[in-house]
Amino acid sequence: MTKARKYHKLLLPVGISGEQIKICDSKKSMHPILLKIGSFNIYAWGVCALLGFALGASLFLYQTKKENLKKREIFFFLFYIIISAIVGARAFYVLNYPYQYLKNPQDILKIWQGGLVLYGGFIFALAVGFFFIRRHHLPFWKIANVSAPSIALGISVGRIGCLLNGCCYGKPWDKGLVFSLTSPAGRAFPHQPLIPTQLISSVDMLAIFLLLTILKRYKWFASRSFLWLLILYSLHRFIIEFLRADSIRIFLNLTFSQFLSVIIGVSAAVLMIFDTSLKMDILDS
Repeated sequence: MTKARKYHKLLLPVGISGEQIKICDSKKSMHPILLKIGSFNIYAWGVCALLGFALGASLFLYQTKKENLKKREIFFFLFYIIISAIVGARAFYVLNYPYQYLKNPQDILKIWQGGLVLYGGFIFALAVGFFFIRRHHLPFWKIANVSAPSIALGISVGRIGCLLNGCCYGKPWDKGLVFSLTSPAGRAFPHQPLIPTQLISSVDMLAIFLLLTILKRYKWFASRSFLWLLILYSLHRFIIEFLRADSIRIFLNLTFSQFLSVIIGVSAAVLMIFDTSLKMDILDS
């Protein structure tokens, strides 16, 4: 039985015929579009991003409930964090490609097709989250530390979307993956196998998630989980940027993300040392 006929039987009750369904399943390349229903496209990146947010948010709510944090405030906190992360990540991406979006401003809102900068989302979300926490008198470090594994898990799932979408791609490598010609990677390197930096990032973030989850049983580590997330992610990002082909080198053959990684990683390390003497209670006062 062909896939079209198989899905015809599954979707017949809702009035969708198998002929309207197209499955992207080429063995030779990755595809940005998971499923087509008539003229409607379901994008791989959008599905994975949504799944990443959902899993991360669910884990965060579960952990905050265990910590007996205020349920109503935490719910609104999470809502504002998700919105600000999306806005910030998209804003940073658009600023990276100003001419493209000046010509087609309507494409700015098409985030389901991909195009988010993680550090942009982090900076916006951190600023909004800090303001919200201070205004509602919530414990900053407790919430930050509880959120660390959730953030790592969400990024890990989201990077699978990057892999399928063909963005955040690596340099040419004869043992790599070939991407669809409709993807950013395929347009930049048509028919060429590339380093699957997206998959490497996903695995690295999954490892960080597991590490944060396993070691949180130790009080010293649990009270510094967020700082460890910043340090480990910054280290990962600094290294992976050397393998990526989509990043612009701005100075000393380093990318903007690498400079941000150094700033964030070093700042987190310094703050961890600062924490040793002052017990990190200043921001919670």
